[in-house]
Amino acid sequence: MNCILAALTSAALIFCFGGASAQSSTFIGSVPLPKGTVAPDSTGGPFVGAWVGKWDNWRDHILIVERGKTAEVFDIIYAVSSANNGRGNWLRAEARIVDDVLILADESLPVRYAISATGRMRGVFGDNERIAILERQDISALLASPNEDWFSIGNLARLQTDLVEDGHGIELAVRIYKPRGDGPFPLALIHHGSTGDGKQPIWFREVWSNDWFADILNENGWIAAFPQRRGRGGSDGVYDEGFSADRSQGYSTNAAVSIAGADRALGDADAALAALKRHPNVQPGKTLLAGVSRGGVVAIMQAGQNPDDTVGVINFVGGWVSEGCCDAAINPTLFGRIGSFGGPVFSIYGEDDPFYSIAHSRLNLRELEIRGADNQLLIVDVPGYGKGHWAMTKPILWEAEIAEFLSAIDR
Repeated sequence: MNCILAALTSAALIFCFGGASAQSSTFIGSVPLPKGTVAPDSTGGPFVGAWVGKWDNWRDHILIVERGKTAEVFDIIYAVSSANNGRGNWLRAEARIVDDVLILADESLPVRYAISATGRMRGVFGDNERIAILERQDISALLASPNEDWFSIGNLARLQTDLVEDGHGIELAVRIYKPRGDGPFPLALIHHGSTGDGKQPIWFREVWSNDWFADILNENGWIAAFPQRRGRGGSDGVYDEGFSADRSQGYSTNAAVSIAGADRALGDADAALAALKRHPNVQPGKTLLAGVSRGGVVAIMQAGQNPDDTVGVINFVGGWVSEGCCDAAINPTLFGRIGSFGGPVFSIYGEDDPFYSIAHSRLNLRELEIRGADNQLLIVDVPGYGKGHWAMTKPILWEAEIAEFLSAIDR
């Protein structure tokens, strides 16, 4: 498949460029670099160095900004790992700094980078079609110990909890993003969603986090933690948040089973919160709760269970079961568990969401408002047909409003 066709069929131009062969490359994990790559002189400016991260939180990426030809023009090496839309590859190109933004000169690769207040680099491809967060790394260390771990921005850890399953203690996996400077820091706890219809057990293994959202939280002084509930992302135990009796059929449509699954998720969330409160980098005090899809509901329920210990909630496209598939009372019942929490809730929903229409979500959010929560709703238009549920992957649509919300929180 040529580059133009790849771009037209899957927006894959970011990954499609020619040249590098395995014989001329050395690999960091699955990302090739030209043989003989050397460490740039980091005194050459704020962008100079080796930057490592992932496009869209999944495709490994290395950007090496080498010597400057002038104060504004630099040689760079751009490299990505192999994936479905193209093989791993690298290229050499030039980049220019314009208004503190590093812009690649290659017209076939419309990528730009800016350094955030955290010292990380934020990358954007095209018209916000792809995003990446990268951290500066020592290229010599990368080459001496090449592995996939270099590409993860947050640190993956394990939490010892009070949960017990089949007589065994449960540890939960968590990815933690720490702000710059010395801690401790106020805690932001962010909960993951479901796995579609629950019929793909291989998806249970994936560790979910969001580098861009974490970077925004870090920028505002929060330590961001993404716990993985039981049976998810390497956590101990069985993933069992409301499955049918025949698990191959995925999530149950029965209200009692589904709500019991939500109770189990809340128990895991509370266990993660209790364990993180003991973390040396977490300061005592109120927690900011957030989540996406089912995780948004978990955050809402957790705020209702801990109203005096919650400073606010950020809810991305929250809902427990798809509109129309199940008992209509499930979602409003769970939203109603906001209880006596009267603090701020910021809810982001996308138009053309295949799971929750805006009208349905407004009815769910009404359950927060009638109980006294201060809910603010932002409705965004996510490009592409039926993409509303993936609003969190398009920070251009909400990051300014999130920053305003965070600045207004009295922590």
